[in-house]
Amino acid sequence: MIGRFGRSPAVCFLLGLPRSGTTLLAHLLQHHPDIVAPPEPWLMLALEAFGRVDQRHPAGSSLIEAATSEFLGRIDRTLASRAFADAAYDQYLAEAGKRILLDKTPRYWTALEFLESVYPEAPHILLMRNPYAIAASLH
Repeated sequence: MIGRFGRSPAVCFLLGLPRSGTTLLAHLLQHHPDIVAPPEPWLMLALEAFGRVDQRHPAGSSLIEAATSEFLGRIDRTLASRAFADAAYDQYLAEAGKRILLDKTPRYWTALEFLESVYPEAPHILLMRNPYAIAASLH
């Protein structure tokens, strides 16, 4: 998808379980002159949860959720999320002077449907590791 402001940023998503090697792979890929891999931005998880706030929020969580739900119900939420993410990723890439952003947020697997709806063309790298090896690495 190309945003209304021009080309879309080159983004690749790195997902996996904790201790599956995502940090190591991001570090290795970042050595490429075109790639920047910021530490876990969690951007797409925040966009997926937009409008949901903690019950203790002073404005009232039910009011915020009702208002944003009504407002977002009248627009294409996927398109709005894409526009925001494109702007954020573009600015990060420009600041870094790189061409490709590797968004290493392992927990994106919890919002995979949302991620794929917003960035259907973006590559996804999913690292898997034997759960016993993960448990053994904790000691």
